[in-house]
This record gives sequence, structure tokens and C-alpha cells, in this order.
Amino acid sequence: MTTWGLLSDIHGNLPLLERAVAECRARGATRFAVLGDNLGRGDSDGCVALIRSLANVSVVGNRDLDWADRVGPAAREYVLALSRSAHAEDFIAAHGDARLDRDISSADFRREFARTRVRLDRDGARVALFGHTHRARVWRLPVAGSPVLIYDAATDPRPATLSLAGEAGERYVVNVGTVGLTFPGKGPPSCAVYDSAARTVEIVSLAEDRHG
Repeated sequence: MTTWGLLSDIHGNLPLLERAVAECRARGATRFAVLGDNLGRGDSDGCVALIRSLANVSVVGNRDLDWADRVGPAAREYVLALSRSAHAEDFIAAHGDARLDRDISSADFRREFARTRVRLDRDGARVALFGHTHRARVWRLPVAGSPVLIYDAATDPRPATLSLAGEAGERYVVNVGTVGLTFPGKGPPSCAVYDSAARTVEIVSLAEDRHG
């Protein structure tokens, strides 16, 4: 079992990516999962170089496909070779865009994560990880009944450590938010740290006043 740093929606923001990596490592992360949208305005090539050096799991995002012709050949080759989803330990990682993976996507919220549940059960995983919406949220999926929202950075942007150790058969969905490109009303920039042994996830704010 491992402590994972979870990064998504970097959008070329190298200074915040470097801060996110440092924050994750300070919390014990020894492996990293990068959930796509590496590219954007800023230093996309620098971001990809750092991601290539540290990511144990890395999936493609919609912006990576849209912007692949705006970066250097090394970054382009890297993002275009990425898979659309990945399974590691007890989680499945995807970007969250249903056009890339219909099951592990933010759009499945409208179906109470029905496809997500089926995919997790089929692949023997407990947790679905994605980004895409730039809004950190965590849901518990009971064995029976509707998803329960247990964290939302849009309404409570403070750092939070959440237990993902529910009853047997329960599943969880974690949107790790955005490292590099925030939007009004969606919470601060963030990353996350997932301890697969303790079954906890910490949503880490990257805002300058994160301790305020």
C-alpha cells in the first residue's frame, strides 16, 4: 500500500505544480498519479518534463489533446501516448471527461455514478479518481442508495482529511480539483494525498492563505 500524490488540471502552471508536488511529498507521498490536462497557457513543456520525472500513473485530459500542437515535440509525444484511464492498487484514475472515459467521468454524477459503480466492481477497485471540473469534491457511494457528498471545496475550501474506509461494498468518488486553473465559485487550487493503507484522502489547498 502507498501514499499517492494526486494532481489534475495543471494547465501549464509550473509554479503551482511545483508547489503541489512539494505539498504532497511533505505529507508522505511517494508515488504520483496525474489525471490529465497538463497543457495550457504558461510553461506546458516544463510541466510535462516534471510530470514525466515523477508520475507513476498518468492519463490524458481533453486539453492535452486540444493543445498538443502548441507544445514541443517531447511534450506532444508524451501526452498523445497517455492512456484514457489507469488502474493502480484499489483505484481507477481518469481525467473525468466522458468523451475520454464514459464510466469514470464527472458526467456520471447525473446518473448517481451508476456507470462508475459498475466499472469499480468489474475492475475490483474501491475508489474512482478524476478532475476535469476544477472543483474538488468527494462522494461516498453506499451499497444501496444515492451518492452522499462528503466534501465540496466550493462551499468549504479549507483543507480536509476524509476517511474512505466505509462499510464493506461501499465505493468512493474523488474529484481532486485543479492545480493550476481556478474558476470563480469552484474553490481554491488544490491537489490531494491518498493513503491507500489508511484509506484516507486529504484535499490540500494551494491557495496562499490556505492556513487562514
